[in-house]
Amino acid sequence: MKPMQHLLAVALLLGTTVLFTNCTKDNDNSNLTGTAQFEITDGPVDDASVKGAFVTVAAIKIDGKEISGFNKQTIDLMAYQQGVTKLLATTKLETGTYSEVTLVLDYMADDNGNSPGCYVLSTDNLKHNLQANANASNHITINTGSFEVKENGTTTVVLDFDLRKAIRYEDAPQAGDQYDFVSETEFRSAIRLVAKANTGKVQGTCADNLGFGGDKIVVYAYKKGTFNKQAEMQGQGESNLMFKNATTSAVVNGQGEYTLAFLEDGDYELHFIGYDDKDNDGKLEPKGALKLDLLTNIGLTLTNLRVDANTTVSVSVQVIGILP
Repeated sequence: MKPMQHLLAVALLLGTTVLFTNCTKDNDNSNLTGTAQFEITDGPVDDASVKGAFVTVAAIKIDGKEISGFNKQTIDLMAYQQGVTKLLATTKLETGTYSEVTLVLDYMADDNGNSPGCYVLSTDNLKHNLQANANASNHITINTGSFEVKENGTTTVVLDFDLRKAIRYEDAPQAGDQYDFVSETEFRSAIRLVAKANTGKVQGTCADNLGFGGDKIVVYAYKKGTFNKQAEMQGQGESNLMFKNATTSAVVNGQGEYTLAFLEDGDYELHFIGYDDKDNDGKLEPKGALKLDLLTNIGLTLTNLRVDANTTVSVSVQVIGILP
């Protein structure tokens, strides 16, 4: 064989070997799978007239592809607060990182075939259809975080559904229809996507012996340095939303306890706001930011709070007044 022909033959053989090896590797990777488990939880709604908030999830899509084996579910989100979650689905996914989850809602019928599918149940037991209008999209895509699926592992993903940001009062309310979902853009930002293993929580008590906090106290967690009191205590955006940039929030319960769950690793600041029903219309309005004394964790500050994954930070306070 001539030298040039010999070189060409060797090059062809090497190229074929590399191509075969690469193809085998790619095929092997495509067969690697892990398990993804999806849970849903809720942040509070600041309206004393709301008894329940029901959403009907007809399908779940991951990076645009619908998962198999999911059964339509109607969920009262208000039953899953303070770190309590509802299991939505468990599915097998190829290994890799995912950054988009889409909830396909059924506005028309719940999982029993009753109408409507998504609604607020008010304290007078009326159902308020949450579909804003006939053209409202029922595909709510959450892409504010990401999660990784590892070979033969199980990754739990939490969808933190903040009702306070997701539901608004209608512009022209009627007796049986006073609430709507916010706009699609605002709706997407009302749901956080977090990998559960990467989160911690803040838990504690808030004593208000002198009643400065009014009818209700809500604790808001912000990323450190992002709270602007003047802006956050005014309505923002299309839906005139207060405390718009809070990462999450929690109501102080009747025993003075609160839990801020599923906070991703990082630095935070906490703000306690008192609410009153000033005009007796069943809707709570903020009366002001509360002045506090720390009862535990000497050296800890509410404006520089470190939260690490898989840890609980204890923060107990006492209300001593209203900030100017």
